[in-house]
Amino acid sequence: MTHTPERRTEDRQRVLKGGKVFYNNFAISLDCVIRNESSHGMQITLDPNCALPNEFSLLNRKEGTLADAKVIWKNGDKMGIEFCSKMQDVRTFAKADIRRMSIIATRG
Repeated sequence: MTHTPERRTEDRQRVLKGGKVFYNNFAISLDCVIRNESSHGMQITLDPNCALPNEFSLLNRKEGTLADAKVIWKNGDKMGIEFCSKMQDVRTFAKADIRRMSIIATRG
């Protein structure tokens, strides 16, 4: 078995959190699971058959934070992402945006 060298600049903490991926100007959303995280990125799992663009927004449902992200690597249902913006607390967004995010995030 060959060991792949670690390319991350910092350790990631293992977690198990619900997430939501948004793209196409928040018109499309997909559920995901956050498997590990750091201040610069995450590993998420989601349906490998979905057609996800390379850049999207990710909502951490537990923390109530949102950031723009891009795909760094993909392997089956696992995906490594890097943040393109800082995580923002959705409670600080304009009221209309919070309402829209709440409706989208709680849809089945």
